[in-house]
Amino acid sequence: MSKSAIHSVPKDWSQNEVLFAVRNHGSNLAQLAIANGYEQNPRALYVVFYRKNAPTAQKIIADFLGLPPEEIWPSRYQSSASKCTSPAQRPHVRVA
Repeated sequence: MSKSAIHSVPKDWSQNEVLFAVRNHGSNLAQLAIANGYEQNPRALYVVFYRKNAPTAQKIIADFLGLPPEEIWPSRYQSSASKCTSPAQRPHVRVA
């Protein structure tokens, strides 16, 4: 087994994949929002969904799909012990 295969992290589903899965299961984010108490602002789940730190929205979507949130967004739920510590390994950090 190669080194990269050992340290590879599963990729998060893209936003389009998540939206397609929700639609494929017969709903959309507005309907999920209303069903979960966001009657005043059904678009709220869209807003929250597009933020990375949105565990409530992620749980609502994952529960609807019958999956754990960790399966849809593995990078958001990895333990602190397994997170990258080197700046070269973090895609959002520029390395000179």
